[in-house]
Amino acid sequence: MNMKDWLRDLESEIDRRVNAAIRRGTLTSSDEVMECRVAPNGEQVHFSIRGMLEDGDGSQDPGWMEPA
Repeated sequence: MNMKDWLRDLESEIDRRVNAAIRRGTLTSSDEVMECRVAPNGEQVHFSIRGMLEDGDGSQDPGWMEPA
């Protein structure tokens, strides 16, 4: 899998999980965990659903999840 496809899939998963938390109106224990995924290029990507809800996803910043 190439980096662009991997990032697209990760963004979709995060969006789905954030939207589920919003619909529930509460966070689950798995939403609280800082997760780490290893990209195809070996770079580690850290995120938590709580962090995305509290701080936003950074998507207002151009290229926030674009391959380096």
